Parts: sequence; C-alpha cells; structure tokens
Amino acid sequence: MQKMKRASWREQGGTAVVEAAITVLGFLVVVLAIFEAGRLLNVQQALTDASREGARLAVAPLSGTSTLPTVGEIENEVQRFLQAASIGTATTVVERPVSIVTGSVTTTFTRVRVSLPYTVLTIAMFSDLELTLTGESLMRNETSE
Repeated sequence: MQKMKRASWREQGGTAVVEAAITVLGFLVVVLAIFEAGRLLNVQQALTDASREGARLAVAPLSGTSTLPTVGEIENEVQRFLQAASIGTATTVVERPVSIVTGSVTTTFTRVRVSLPYTVLTIAMFSDLELTLTGESLMRNETSE
C-alpha cells in the first residue's frame, strides 16, 4: 500500500487565495446591489413625495381666494422638493382638470406626474439598465362643486 501524501500548506496556498478572491468578489457584488436597490427605492419615494407636494399645492386655492395655483407654480414646487432631496431636474406633467362624474355630481381633480431616468451608479455591469421612475398623485380640487 502506498502512503498518501498530505498536501503541504504551500501547495494549497494558491487555492485558498483564489477561493477567497471569488468569495470576496461575490460578497461585494451583493453589497453593492443592496446599496443600489436602496438608492432606487429612495429616488422612487422622493419622486412620489414630490408629486404629492405638487398635487397638494395644485388643489388648494391660494389664500383668501378661489384661484388655484398656476402650472408654473406647481412645477416650481415639485422642483424645489426634488432639489431638497438632491435629485436633478425631473420631468413634471400637471394635468388639470381631470373630471369624474358620479351621478349628477362632477368632481374635478389635478394629476401631477414626475418622471426621472434612473442610472445605476455602483455596478458597471448593470449600467446598460434603463429605467424611468415615475411618481404620480391625483387629488380632488378644493374648489369643486
């Protein structure tokens, strides 16, 4: 019977380095993917919040009047909110009036939609991924009869 040779530490050193490199690489990809997913959700929530703030301004009459804010004022409010969230210029669409008839009552709404093309920052292999994130809010105008 032949005696089996035990591999020395030196002979296995290269294998351990390769295994460690593959494991660390996989771990970093997972960590960066989690970071990117969190960033994507943060941007999505900021767009939704910005559209909500724009719609909230759009449906409430100006103080002491029954006049609703202009589209330009609504877009400025949305951009102000996005700048506070450190998000670049997004596309804002204000749609008014949106009328819904229920029986004999017509209610008018304002819809604010905010869109932004999303770019992946962390993992280069996902840089070709093209996403457009959109936040949308629909609110009833307070001047509806």
